Amino acid sequence: MAVPDLVDAANSAASADEFLENAYLTYIVPFATRFDPREAFRQVPGSVESSISAVEQRDQLFFDETVDVYLILRAPYSAEPVLRAHLGRLVLTLDTHIINSPAADRESPPASEIVHDAIIENPEDAVVLADETTDEGPRHAYAIWKVPVFLARPRMRLHLPIAVFSGAASLRVGSETAASTKARDAGYMQSCVPSTMNLLESFATDPLLGGVVPRLSAQRVSKVAPLTKPKDELRRISGRESLKLKIYPVLHTRVRFSRPNTAPPSASMIAVLEVDFTPYFDCEAALDKLSLSVTDGTVEDLNAQDGMRLPLSCVAHDHLTFLYRLALQKRDVAPKNLTRELVITIEVLVLVRPEGEPNPCTPRLIMSWPTSIDFTPPVNPGFGQLKSAPIQRSHKPSQLSISGGVHSQPLVSPSVIRPDALPALEAATAPPPVAPLPDFGITVTFTGPPGPVPLGEEFTWSVFVVNRSKAADAIPPPPSAPASVLAQHAAATAARKLMLVPIPRRRLHARPDMRTARFSMAGNPSLANPNLNSSTTTPLLPSGTKSSRNDPLIATAVLDESDVHAAQRAAAPDSPDLVCLSADVRVGPLAPGACATVELRFVALREGIVGLEAVRVLDLGSQEHVDVRELPLVVVKA
Repeated sequence: MAVPDLVDAANSAASADEFLENAYLTYIVPFATRFDPREAFRQVPGSVESSISAVEQRDQLFFDETVDVYLILRAPYSAEPVLRAHLGRLVLTLDTHIINSPAADRESPPASEIVHDAIIENPEDAVVLADETTDEGPRHAYAIWKVPVFLARPRMRLHLPIAVFSGAASLRVGSETAASTKARDAGYMQSCVPSTMNLLESFATDPLLGGVVPRLSAQRVSKVAPLTKPKDELRRISGRESLKLKIYPVLHTRVRFSRPNTAPPSASMIAVLEVDFTPYFDCEAALDKLSLSVTDGTVEDLNAQDGMRLPLSCVAHDHLTFLYRLALQKRDVAPKNLTRELVITIEVLVLVRPEGEPNPCTPRLIMSWPTSIDFTPPVNPGFGQLKSAPIQRSHKPSQLSISGGVHSQPLVSPSVIRPDALPALEAATAPPPVAPLPDFGITVTFTGPPGPVPLGEEFTWSVFVVNRSKAADAIPPPPSAPASVLAQHAAATAARKLMLVPIPRRRLHARPDMRTARFSMAGNPSLANPNLNSSTTTPLLPSGTKSSRNDPLIATAVLDESDVHAAQRAAAPDSPDLVCLSADVRVGPLAPGACATVELRFVALREGIVGLEAVRVLDLGSQEHVDVRELPLVVVKA
């Protein structure tokens, strides 16, 4: 009865060897988003392999995209039960790496990071296709698996990144070999093997045993390792080495938080979410979903405008800003911990090839990340605002001195305070001359619009930046030079990275409820005589007496210093005339003698002649900055 088992084991081993020798693994990324392998591989008449070669594939991918990778195993044609049995013993893996392109000035290998690794479970559940019966060559069967891969963003710094897909297939052959060996040796002793030593051979001549010869093999008492189940042996199937595709980010996001200036102060927060589309795609992108959720909190959408309703059609270089009001849920008992988790989810549909065209490609990008937010109110909510009356001290000003014991200099010229003072006193009390600013090494030219701009519409300024450093042509200092000289030369010859920060011009308007009305002592006798009641009115003048307003010998009323200080503290900042839409404008890196051109985008909110207070040029390397105040003016018309 053992002969059929031996024949089946031999046939199975032969079929496994044939499967390993003729099998081949490859993988593709189809261009169409909704790809059906049964339909796609039957469109071209002939073999399935020619249909696979005719499938249109992706040439670039995007971060935050879930792409479908199809593993295709070509095997010799056999009956479906036999093929399914071989597929059930397969081990299929797919790894996805993000690597940087090799740089010409670096000898080290480029950075790499794995973003996805998958092992296919139940490999026997595959889509199986077979070639048609032909006499031209051997017939093959094809097993197809679909593997979704999410292309997450790596933590390393990206430089022309590439997505590398590496697949592998192996066949378990250990269990089959062990089964055939066991079936061949079952019930039989191994021939040509000498017998082991008899440990009880010395008792064979003992008369008390009555002619019985005892026997104890040495293998029964020797130390033998326990017999364990042999592990399955994996034999690698040949296939494609790797698949490399370029990958780019479509958008970058940034969220900022600020507290609303309300009275009384509240624990709510304003979230400013900025979405910036990169220039690495040349098609239309639809912003489908944008949601914020707070644990035990509420989110109020402040973008209730016709032009900000989702979905939004966007292209490269677009910059969008969304506002949301975050607040905690009202409870009877205030919680001790006011830190909550904010989850932001963004979904974008990239229309590489829109619907209605053959093989439409519309990959969906999903970005979701949590961040913590603290709703704890500030320790001093009234800082910078006049919430109560200022400190009053008798015979002293209402504002305390913070000059560290040094008497502050008055704002009025000494010649007015002391008209009989000597000129030397005025020269001694004059402020020291301001030292000239050091040369920044950068020339910036601003060019505004040639004519008037419409009110409420976007316009741009062209900024031309030139790095005037010439230290690259100079002779470098010797190595024995001081460290400061070497550092100065290295900073001068290095490329400079700059950032432009527009500073709006704000006006101060005194609040009407905080204005005070006081009079000088010349016009109010109650102030000249402190014994009089402050609530008394000014006495009437006799007939024929001239009023103090018409008398040239009496000066006009002036304000006290405390009134000027109170008016300044009661002043409220006005909204800016120009709003800059360029959140982060960076220039560089600029080598010595190089130049670059960037644009600043603005929107005017008031008619007339408007402008900026300054544009701050910040060196990101040395953290030095210079404020440019000679800027063009803009004429705004409705």
